[in-house]
Amino acid sequence: MRAFRRQKGRYVARLDAGERAVVASVVADVAELLGAGRFEDGPPPAAGPDAGPDGSPGGAPDVGAWQVRTAPLPPPQDPAVRRLLPDASRDDPEVAGEFRRLTEDDLRARKIARLRCLWTSLVHGEPGWPEHALVVHPRSADDVAACLTDLRLVLGERLDLRTDEDSEALYDRLGDGDEDDVRAYLASVYGALSWLQESLLAVMLDAPDPSPGGRTGDDG
Repeated sequence: MRAFRRQKGRYVARLDAGERAVVASVVADVAELLGAGRFEDGPPPAAGPDAGPDGSPGGAPDVGAWQVRTAPLPPPQDPAVRRLLPDASRDDPEVAGEFRRLTEDDLRARKIARLRCLWTSLVHGEPGWPEHALVVHPRSADDVAACLTDLRLVLGERLDLRTDEDSEALYDRLGDGDEDDVRAYLASVYGALSWLQESLLAVMLDAPDPSPGGRTGDDG
């Protein structure tokens, strides 16, 4: 895996076939947690036996679909999903519940749409670019960075990470060989995604200013 760098007006990282498969699998897993179904199986049906109490699909609605949920919506039971869809208020359950009812379907749909775009890039690549290239257009960079945050939130929850100190302690245990194989694998993916996201943010911050008279730079 190689860090993002500017190339031909894009942000480009290098991931080999195995790395792409691992990241794509995590992306699909997180989308499934949000109700998308497996990306490999195609888009889920619009409605079915898992439809919500108000007739909406059990998963997330299509982005751009207008609907108003009328029934209360309880917080997610899975703590990883709750980190993706946190309460709007810790002190007022009524406010949190109403905000969740009004916004959660749309938030799920937007997260799933971002994840699907990243999954497609990882699985199918970018026409005209080498197969190892993960190519991000500058206008999509915020969405990709947000996707990587969501992946890290889920992995962090599975690894019981709450603070930077937790992460450092985990890496120390990995270095000592004190973690089981599953946790070691999740931790290695978490670390790789953290590093990849940092490199994307760095290249975004170093991008030339497109405004008239703004800063310019070379693509390298």
